[in-house]
Amino acid sequence: MNFNSVIVIFYNRLYNPLVIKELKKNFKSVYSLFIDEGKICDIEEIELECMAAGADYFIYKDYRAEFSHNIIAKAIKANAVYQDGYHLSAALSRPALAEAAVEVAEELGVDYIAHQFRGNDQARMDMNIEILGKKPLASLRNFPYTDKDAYEYACNYGIPLEFGCNNPYSTSENMWGLTIECGNLEHPDRVVPEDVKQVVTRTAKDNAEPIVVSVTFEKGIPVKLNNEEKELHQIIKELNVIGGNYLTGVFDMVEDGIVGLKSRAIYQSPAAHILITAHKQLELFCSNRNENWFKETIDKKWTEMVYSGLWYDPLMDHLNAFIDSMNLSVNGVINLEVGRNYVNVISRYSDTSIYDPMMAIYNCGHLYSQSDSEGFSRIFNIHSKCSAIKKRK
Repeated sequence: MNFNSVIVIFYNRLYNPLVIKELKKNFKSVYSLFIDEGKICDIEEIELECMAAGADYFIYKDYRAEFSHNIIAKAIKANAVYQDGYHLSAALSRPALAEAAVEVAEELGVDYIAHQFRGNDQARMDMNIEILGKKPLASLRNFPYTDKDAYEYACNYGIPLEFGCNNPYSTSENMWGLTIECGNLEHPDRVVPEDVKQVVTRTAKDNAEPIVVSVTFEKGIPVKLNNEEKELHQIIKELNVIGGNYLTGVFDMVEDGIVGLKSRAIYQSPAAHILITAHKQLELFCSNRNENWFKETIDKKWTEMVYSGLWYDPLMDHLNAFIDSMNLSVNGVINLEVGRNYVNVISRYSDTSIYDPMMAIYNCGHLYSQSDSEGFSRIFNIHSKCSAIKKRK
């Protein structure tokens, strides 16, 4: 193994050049790695900035298909929404970044992988890289440069001061969603600032009429959009455009962080909100009551594990095994109406659903006599009746 080299995962254009300069003090070779998870960026300009800062090599790795098939697909099947608003866009990204970086590190024979995360993401990245057999370096943990240093460097070298590069907000974005934190958002009693609103509404269309979207699932995974077969990352990309037009999947929430401290964030996840809404309804349609009740518990635990960075914990294997098993019967089509700030399921179809119109609650009187229900009515929750009567006395 080459202990003289390090791979640094690109995160944002503000800190990245100074991180490279700092790593060059301790490593002979610095590989700057851009992992594409679906965020729209000018790759050529980023490469120039990395090389100008002193990187010896620039590597572009397209990880959109792997991110969608290996990670996001599991989130869809698990109906993953943390505390009713966060679709785990950043939390799901971190194991993907770790996997992609380790793949490159294995090919190059490099042991050290540096990242540029703080807060919850620092714990997620450190843990995942180490589990995969490499040595993580949190570049900003002992960063000797101030924000002023970073801004001055960016100005001197013509690096654009992009929104969300700690000025004053912090953002994370990939195909599964956008996160905006810090700045005035740290005060929950204040309304969302105008500059944040402008980012969230940047693609919204005024007075757009609601539209109908059709999603086809096979074993719980989206395979068609509007009856046209597509790769999952392509479906996500198109739904992000559609949902973005209608401000779909925007949430302002205060959540419980990994260590329990609360933080406020604005989330925008159009495709995630549409697909998980569709999947959850199809799953309910195709599964029986006991399966659906228990699945809620499994989904909640799966989501909490991912949020906490425990992607490789053995429990995840057991949870995924149950989720995969249950989703074998989640096949069919969900039609949704997408309008401004809402997504509603308007119809559903499945060959594997247990729903039978002749067995619907008001159509199955031919199966039994009304008198048959007398005994059931007497014994149904008799323990609750006895307890209630005793307490009333």
